[in-house]
Amino acid sequence: MKLAKKLIVSLLLITVIVSMLPLSASASGTVAWGAANVTGSSVRIRSGPGLEHSVLTHASRGDVVVVIERSGTDWHKVNFHGHIGYINTDFLENHRVAANFNARGSVSGSVVNMRERPNTTSNVLGSHSNGTVMNIIGINDGWYKVEHGSHTGYIRSDLMSVLARDSASSSGSRNTQNHTAPDANLPLGQQIAQYASGYVGYNYVWGGDSPEKGFDCSGLVTYVMKKFGIKVTRTASGQYRDNGVHINKSDLVPGDLVFFSTNGRTVTHVGIYTGDNKFVHASGTRVGVITSNLNSNYYTRVWFGAKRVI
Repeated sequence: MKLAKKLIVSLLLITVIVSMLPLSASASGTVAWGAANVTGSSVRIRSGPGLEHSVLTHASRGDVVVVIERSGTDWHKVNFHGHIGYINTDFLENHRVAANFNARGSVSGSVVNMRERPNTTSNVLGSHSNGTVMNIIGINDGWYKVEHGSHTGYIRSDLMSVLARDSASSSGSRNTQNHTAPDANLPLGQQIAQYASGYVGYNYVWGGDSPEKGFDCSGLVTYVMKKFGIKVTRTASGQYRDNGVHINKSDLVPGDLVFFSTNGRTVTHVGIYTGDNKFVHASGTRVGVITSNLNSNYYTRVWFGAKRVI
């Protein structure tokens, strides 16, 4: 009887100790501390913390990198769309533990729980097997905020891999046959938003304006609007200058166009508002067409204006 009691006490102690271990203790990957924005153009991400190490890839101004380690003042270990390397901290800003982030991710554990909140004690919304692909829409102190099916929840970042591109498209854009027509009973703006959202995951191609070629930001807007009989100027700056009427940010409804400026003077980017402070846009070559949060730190900072074209 005494032996049984000792065994029970020992098991309880082990359970408590395991629960106190950091996330990386059972990690199949790496833990995301948080995120930061890239400040320079074509910033090098290297294989090690120093200029002598090889270049793995490049990040552009405004791109969001996942910060894995902040071990030094000069270099941070980061994950940029599947590339794990080091970036000089001179080219990073807006360091934050909780941040909006957009990417595609793949579950890398055998059976991984999606939880209601970013902790191991909150309700389990679902369990997912290795290789399950879902949208990553945020980072919160070691957890990815994810969307899958009808659920939005959290998965430990060490149990997910950030993909370099949508795994549904190994080369080129997705098959357009997978794109469904919007509900004709919806208001026109909602139809436009729903239709545009169907292209999330397609490739970004500079000058592209079709699913077959891929899209750039204004090309996506031009293509989607044309499907609804609405003609707009081909460039983002031209769409802001020539098309529709100006509206306040607080008056946005699905189908409106949202514009951004990285230089504070001219329009450099455009997307289609989809509701709930989100918009769909062709973001860049690393992530393609994605949905982003209009109220994120970055898009709040580069906000330029909005137009209604319907």
